[in-house]
Amino acid sequence: MTSEKILPWLKRAKAYLFDMDGTLVDNLAYHVQAYHIFSRRYGHELTDAQIIGWTGATNRYFMERILGRPASADEAKRMEDEKEVLYRTLYAPHLALAPGARDLLDRAHRAGIVCAVASGAPTQNIDFVLDGLRIRDEFAAVVDASQYEPAPDCFLTAAAKIGVAPQDCVVFEDAVYGVQAAHAAGMRVVALTTSSPRATLEAASADLVVTSFKDIL
Repeated sequence: MTSEKILPWLKRAKAYLFDMDGTLVDNLAYHVQAYHIFSRRYGHELTDAQIIGWTGATNRYFMERILGRPASADEAKRMEDEKEVLYRTLYAPHLALAPGARDLLDRAHRAGIVCAVASGAPTQNIDFVLDGLRIRDEFAAVVDASQYEPAPDCFLTAAAKIGVAPQDCVVFEDAVYGVQAAHAAGMRVVALTTSSPRATLEAASADLVVTSFKDIL
């Protein structure tokens, strides 16, 4: 897709909805490392391919595959909390916005485009990133995993909170699950190759695939 075709629909958007993990922050390696440590504790070693392939799925999905059986809501939540503490500890010294994200946010604000976070991450991880980077005020709404179910509602909930119709929103995502959810919500989606190969994201029908936010600035 040429830049002449890309820019008009990005510029016409009334809202940008940002996934967090792998999108606003390039943190996949730290989630992978945390899952390796965590899964060993429970006697089930996950491979890199499994962890990356399941990116965008719920933490409960991961926990049940580590356990090899269904997990109750309480058990899954306890395990999720344990794993996420590991992740935040590993990533804290490296916390940083993804390349180009700062410039894209600034450009959106200057153009009057409303920005929101729409993520399947738990509340504590959202707080860790937004408050750690001091960027919470950049977003008119923040939607985390506690506020919606199932997946498309992540983006629909964010759009409703900021009062923008789905067709006027552009989603920024990195996972196939996220691309599919954005389309199910009736939104265009820009996919970053931080977690999945370009061919995989193109096969998921992402409207635009880029290596980083710098590619669209």
